[in-house]
Amino acid sequence: SVWAGHALAQQSTLVWLASGVGMFVIGWVIQFVGHYYEGRKPAFVDDVSGLIVGPLFVVAELAFLLGLRQALKHEIEARAGGVRVNPKRAAV
Repeated sequence: SVWAGHALAQQSTLVWLASGVGMFVIGWVIQFVGHYYEGRKPAFVDDVSGLIVGPLFVVAELAFLLGLRQALKHEIEARAGGVRVNPKRAAV
């Protein structure tokens, strides 16, 4: 992936932009194929706000990992409870 990203970054704006959009669309197609085989519809079909929750969660977790918004992290953990570690997975 790093090699492909490096190669695309050296191309013209049109090439890397079209490649990025194309890979995004392919990713969505793969998601829908997975949902088809799983036999379940995507969560955002019933609730459109589900489209923003996933990316928002990823951004928040990244911010917490970078040491940002620690007060918010502590407030969330206080309300939701701490993270539990599965003993079987912790030994791995």
